[in-house]
Amino acid sequence: MDDRIWLSFADGGKLEEGLQAALLGGKGAALARMASMGLPVPPGFTLTTQACRRFLTNGWNETFDIALSQGLGQLECVVGRKVGDPERPLLVSIRSGAPVSMPGMMDTVLNVGMTPAVADGLGRAADNQRFGWDTYRRFIQSYASVVLEAPAALLSELAERHFGQDDGVSLEPPALFDAGRRLATDLMTEGFTVPDDPQVQIRHAVAAVFRSWEGERAATYRRIEGIDAELGTAATVQMMTFGNLGTRSGTGVAFSRDPSTGKPATVGDFLAEAQGEDVVAGTHRTLPIAVMGERWPEVAAELQRTIIVLERDLADLVDIEFTVEDGRLWLLQVRRGKRSPRAALRMAIDMADDTDFPLSREQALERVADILEDPPTETAGSAATSNDSELTCGLAASPGRAVGRIHTVVESALTAEAKGEAVVLVRNETSPADIAGMAVAKAIVTALGGLVSHAAVVARGWGVPAVVGADAIQVGADGIQIGERFLPTGTEVTVDGDTGQVFLGAHHANEVEIPEVGVLKSWLVPSSTSSDSGERDRGESDAAPAERPTSDGEPVTTETVGRALALKGMGDAETIARVLGAKPSELSPVLDALVQAGDAQSMPNGRVLPSTALRERVDLAYREAAEVLKDRIEPHMGSFHLVNDDFKAVVTSWQVRSIDGEEVSNDHSDRAYDAQVVGRLRSEIHAGITPIIQQVAEAEPRLRRYLERLTDALRAVESGDVDMMAHPLKDSYHTVWFELHEELIRLSGRNRADEAAAGRG
Repeated sequence: MDDRIWLSFADGGKLEEGLQAALLGGKGAALARMASMGLPVPPGFTLTTQACRRFLTNGWNETFDIALSQGLGQLECVVGRKVGDPERPLLVSIRSGAPVSMPGMMDTVLNVGMTPAVADGLGRAADNQRFGWDTYRRFIQSYASVVLEAPAALLSELAERHFGQDDGVSLEPPALFDAGRRLATDLMTEGFTVPDDPQVQIRHAVAAVFRSWEGERAATYRRIEGIDAELGTAATVQMMTFGNLGTRSGTGVAFSRDPSTGKPATVGDFLAEAQGEDVVAGTHRTLPIAVMGERWPEVAAELQRTIIVLERDLADLVDIEFTVEDGRLWLLQVRRGKRSPRAALRMAIDMADDTDFPLSREQALERVADILEDPPTETAGSAATSNDSELTCGLAASPGRAVGRIHTVVESALTAEAKGEAVVLVRNETSPADIAGMAVAKAIVTALGGLVSHAAVVARGWGVPAVVGADAIQVGADGIQIGERFLPTGTEVTVDGDTGQVFLGAHHANEVEIPEVGVLKSWLVPSSTSSDSGERDRGESDAAPAERPTSDGEPVTTETVGRALALKGMGDAETIARVLGAKPSELSPVLDALVQAGDAQSMPNGRVLPSTALRERVDLAYREAAEVLKDRIEPHMGSFHLVNDDFKAVVTSWQVRSIDGEEVSNDHSDRAYDAQVVGRLRSEIHAGITPIIQQVAEAEPRLRRYLERLTDALRAVESGDVDMMAHPLKDSYHTVWFELHEELIRLSGRNRADEAAAGRG
């Protein structure tokens, strides 16, 4: 092991990849890696895990003082500022970072290097005195809590006394200055003195971060997760960037995909005029990350480009912490995001099926092997719940449904669980101190916080259903109040992490494996076109769709075959088998029965034509189904039409291309041109239709089969079968798409003539 006790981000980026996390911790390694990629990372350096182990064994010594002096001196030269200088103030953050992810289990101290003179200079430099004194307040509270270990109750009481319930937002800058000084004085009276020497502050903050490795909550988390207690944590010292600088500043956390569902869309939480702890602590009502895009589209676009780069660099879901300082984006952390088991399976499929993404099917299967051993489930149909039984609704933070009894105090939850009781832990917000209670809970509910709050992140990582931001709940020591209704400790409730609802009483539901399980298990079956080793090259096509196991094929009955036949207008055993996900041999006797009953007519080449009577029966069945399903299908039609318009353009590009300004038939001789069109089919069309099918399939599960058929067609096109884009007599991408569109039209209560008249045919 490298015995160095500090490295700059630049030097850390030169380490062997296998050594980076072990020496620099996850956070330090990520910052060094991003800095080496030229991404906007605030400069800094890392005191290594080796330094932590030495400190925990022998205490602080001169070696650490020398390391800090060297690291800070180099940092000051890079940024052109100096610690403790009111005219050119440099403040730093000091953050923990274990070699493996331990979200929120260890300590961070922000705004270190602060004094009243520095606060005044900071405000002058920014032409914003409120900013200077708000930052001073934040430092006093952070330092007193983490370094001096002042009791949380005392800090809360003093903060409310001096700053009010809004953390000083309503105070004018002079009053905010006075309140900060009085807070520091009162803390000193209570025996918690915040030093005025910035060098002392930094030294003590680093020591506190190192000590947090041995704290109770970190030890509990390591025990639950099986993390080696000898690893230690690094401490990253980094130039502060300020999300509280003004109206063009803020902070947030973004996931490259939804960590609850796996859907391919950036999600996260954002707060304007705030610092990072305000978001992840769950103590503030955050805004969706989309709000930042509405306010600062240029920053949001830069963040999105960065997310794509980092997701492909890690070949995984990424969790990014960032600050926007006066319109400038700064990256504070990137790591592999915690995700629910359901999301993990969805992501494994999407990433492995994306030929541009650096993850093979074999790697994807290896990544989720333990989840497939005990696969996640979803409710089959609607659970027996009523409007009368719904207590409240918040953000669906971690999927699944659980029944248990309310406990609002960790000790009470632990006692109840020891007696065999199923526990639902309800808190105003969770903190790392609650980790033992969270570990025994069947579900977690919080009144505050967003999708990246502590409760949400930990719950997803453990696969525990969670609802956060249920702001109608008032949490007390002996129960919860929701409106006029009081529910004492021990009240039985049901938590639905898929919808964000909390119900009174037990509402169990039949559970079935989620469809992604079947897809991934089908990958475990070697394809007939695979090599002897069972390996499949990323560009190689799968076996024929009708011969490959399917995850949710329909039963072969006269009703299902009749519907498919009417939908296609004509078909043989092989084509109808592809529609249903069945074997052609199962279809022949049913088609023969339809012919004998007069519901179909035999045609040449084994094809069968549905009768008028059969079509009318199918039309009636669709109308009846629409009465039940249209309110759940209709909301997705707008999204479908947007993708549908793009798909028409892609098919047109496949069939016709422009050469020297003249439109000519595409003879597919230009492989680069075809590859570009196929790339659009995957990245724009297939990626766009996938979440829509997943959503409508929640109303009508058999619609999931369309995603399998489209995926089969896409793979065939990618492998070089030019007919599988739009051949009308094959199960091509266009053929399957047309049938999907037809079903959505009918199930939403519309008809094809109206759609065509509206330009949506």
